[in-house]
Amino acid sequence: MARPRSADARAKMLRAAGEIIASDGVSACTVEEVARRSGVAKTTIYRHFGNSDALVLAVVDANVKEIEVPDTGSLRGDLMAVQRSYLDTARRTTSRELFAWMVTRSIHDPEFAAAFRRVRLQPRGPTVIALQRAIARGELDPTIDIEIAIHLIQGPFISKRIIDNLDLSERELETMVDFVVRALAAPAFDELRLRT
Repeated sequence: MARPRSADARAKMLRAAGEIIASDGVSACTVEEVARRSGVAKTTIYRHFGNSDALVLAVVDANVKEIEVPDTGSLRGDLMAVQRSYLDTARRTTSRELFAWMVTRSIHDPEFAAAFRRVRLQPRGPTVIALQRAIARGELDPTIDIEIAIHLIQGPFISKRIIDNLDLSERELETMVDFVVRALAAPAFDELRLRT
């Protein structure tokens, strides 16, 4: 069964926007350029997304949803797979520039900040899936705050790869994931509850 025309148009717009960002950077991703490359009318782009900022976030959202999380049988293995995928993406200069652009836009625009947050913390995002599997396996306390856990997981990688603009060796990646897994482990949460 064929997809509805609006779904086809949306796919064309997202594909064109993604190609523009990858080749020319986020500043080149304008409604006019997406219309030119996709063959979709500007009115359709505005109807679907409202503006180019929302279109860029939709591209990021779609890319995050495409990341597959292999079930390795452990939180450590799942997080290694997720972080390797993110690091592959972050090796591209345009990806790091895109992240910096989204952070900057978030500082100046509360609505954009809320939309960016939804993209980063989406319910079926790869890190959420890894955490949910770990809870189901009994590796993590079921009352864990998923959002705080995501910040704890993402923080070291953003600091090293995006802020410091440094690559991570396999050993550094393993060390960071080991630190995170130990910090999130169920006994640590039990101890924390006893102290509070």
